[in-house]
Amino acid sequence: MFNAVSGDTFLGKVAISLGALLISYLSPIAGLLITCFATSIVDMFYGIKLAKKQGQKITSKRNWKGTLIKIRDEWTLIMLAHLVEATIFGDAIPFVLSGGITVIITLTELWSIIENLNTIDPEGPWKTIGKFLVKKGEEYVKIDLNKDGIIGDNKPSEE
Repeated sequence: MFNAVSGDTFLGKVAISLGALLISYLSPIAGLLITCFATSIVDMFYGIKLAKKQGQKITSKRNWKGTLIKIRDEWTLIMLAHLVEATIFGDAIPFVLSGGITVIITLTELWSIIENLNTIDPEGPWKTIGKFLVKKGEEYVKIDLNKDGIIGDNKPSEE
């Protein structure tokens, strides 16, 4: 069967073998990669919507290229973290690094989406959601996110 699929050529066998290795490496972290991809794409769409509302010029080259580069860099970090996990920790501690990086990336993208929504629709629940996330984040990391400037200049206002 392998010879039939590979065309009974050396190059075909190498391609199938490399494909199998790649799939076996990526399949455990596929959900992490998809999560980063989805939040980055949604953030891009809301960024475009905000730019249109503010009358800014929107170029597909800047938006798509920048987003794809960002996704490439996010995926690179996740895959390298997974490689470190696999080589150093083995199966003992799964997804500590790659999962942690995914959480940070995803929360950053979600925060950006909330900021965009708050600017697009200031009367929406976005300000409340942002305050809730800041409060929970401060409790979790034991840092005053507003005081230390970690959450950015467009943070929900304290009313």
